[in-house]
Amino acid sequence: MLKNVFLVLFSCVIGLICIEVFLRVFDPLNLEPHVSRKVANVPLQSQGVYFCTGGPNRLDANERVFSRERPQQSYFEYRNDIASYHAYNELGFRGPAEPQDGKAPVPVLGDSFIRGTLSDETETIPAFLSRWSADNQFMNLGTGGHGTLQHGATYQEFQGNYAHDTVLLFVFNSNDLIDNVTFSKWQENPVPLGQRGTFANKVMRKVATLYVGKLMMRFKSMLMNQDLYPSQPTETETDLFLSSLSDLNKAVQANGAQLIVFSLPSISEFVGEDYVTFRSDPVGYSDAVRGLIDQAAKADGFTWFDLAPSIQAAADQMDVPVTDLFGSPDHHLQEIGNYVVASAVAGYLQDLGLSTFDIEQSFVDQMQFAPDNVSCPEPSLTN
Repeated sequence: MLKNVFLVLFSCVIGLICIEVFLRVFDPLNLEPHVSRKVANVPLQSQGVYFCTGGPNRLDANERVFSRERPQQSYFEYRNDIASYHAYNELGFRGPAEPQDGKAPVPVLGDSFIRGTLSDETETIPAFLSRWSADNQFMNLGTGGHGTLQHGATYQEFQGNYAHDTVLLFVFNSNDLIDNVTFSKWQENPVPLGQRGTFANKVMRKVATLYVGKLMMRFKSMLMNQDLYPSQPTETETDLFLSSLSDLNKAVQANGAQLIVFSLPSISEFVGEDYVTFRSDPVGYSDAVRGLIDQAAKADGFTWFDLAPSIQAAADQMDVPVTDLFGSPDHHLQEIGNYVVASAVAGYLQDLGLSTFDIEQSFVDQMQFAPDNVSCPEPSLTN
């Protein structure tokens, strides 16, 4: 009996190894869609990263906001068909930690779209705004995976670093609300980063790095995502979101400053019905989020701006689909998408009389790296 069990287990292991080898060699299901990782000329670590300084992990545990990028690190991040260069200051954010050239600081809060996933140092949204502004340095306080609760906590932590009159908050319509729910649960049981979950959870995370594991996760996603991502904000999402906006606005006003909120759309708002999305009605969900922002703005007295029409108009002017401004399969904004958003934000702030900008009339890519031939730049080139 024991022998038969051993033979079955041995056969299963051999079978899984064969499947793993087959998937890695042929990848018929595109389980590793990031072309840049396949052609990289340097050894990559977890999450497709090659460190120039720092490592081996790019995130540190944080008792306030769960996680933040490790200070004073730099690395190449390989996603889609590109490699983007990231350098983090002593606070754990991209860009300078202090205003440059005597400019007045403007804190910019947001998630990975503000952090600048898929973007080199010179093409993040705050970097564009800072380069174009004669008056202000837009301080990047963005961290990937954070929702508006964490943005508020980040502001509370760093508000004293800058004498500021204005704070910008970017709300990503797709997942900021569910990120709030996740963070709220963590606050109830604040287990540090890297220590989360049971032994089985940790094993599953290891398995998920294998192609067989990715296949399993894809099946799980197909079965469960509709339940995880409802087409309208839940009551819990709504309550946490509205309270986070109110609390942040009160903190900003207490510093004698004003809060301006920007609504960032996801690629799902611009695709057809044949496109597979997490939500059955992504446009309806985003419209509901915009409605909540408008409700909060009227109740709390801040201003807000919907970026979706500006993104659509820019794509129409360039005669390209809006989806070309986003990456694929990683759907963060590409650098040209950041340029479009920054242009719209600059125009809005200028109309409000808050800053003056010399906006580049076309997208200028100041920093580029070929994923098959990267080398770490001199630090002076990224300042």
